[in-house]
Amino acid sequence: FFLFSCQGIGVVVGHEITHGFDNSGRQFDKDGNRIPWWTRETVQEFNERKTCIVDQYSNFTVPNINMKANGNQTQGEDIADNGGLRESFFAYQKWAQANPNADKKLPGLSKYTPEQMFFINYAHTWCSKMTDSYAMNRVLSDVHSLGQFRVIGPTSNFVEFDRVFKCQPGQGNSR
Repeated sequence: FFLFSCQGIGVVVGHEITHGFDNSGRQFDKDGNRIPWWTRETVQEFNERKTCIVDQYSNFTVPNINMKANGNQTQGEDIADNGGLRESFFAYQKWAQANPNADKKLPGLSKYTPEQMFFINYAHTWCSKMTDSYAMNRVLSDVHSLGQFRVIGPTSNFVEFDRVFKCQPGQGNSR
């Protein structure tokens, strides 16, 4: 199923490409030389959008330990997660348009559209179970958000998620 390949590796590729346009990647030119190439206006716009991501993720609370995530610490990876989901979804849509009827429905999941399955598979990728102490350690030291925030953040920032699941503003995952 191309859907699962596109979502799986597509998100990873999109995530890594997005790093080329984050706080670190923006400081290197196409040849890898450390030469900032963004205009002052681009830096300002990036910083405004980055602040939104930092604020959003800093408001996520880890269940059981009542600890807030650290959006400053994870912002580079959070931005890349958002970009990776978007780019892989658009790539999947382009493929699906060129290959109508190619995606087959899985037994027991026929009530979901292929686009809904794309997001369900994305969420499944980040499913995990961890002890409270491990979750606390991750929040304190990891530059990646916890799995549940790697789902909630990008999907709540992506209007296509709302369209696919028919979410109304303020309903479900919609912001």
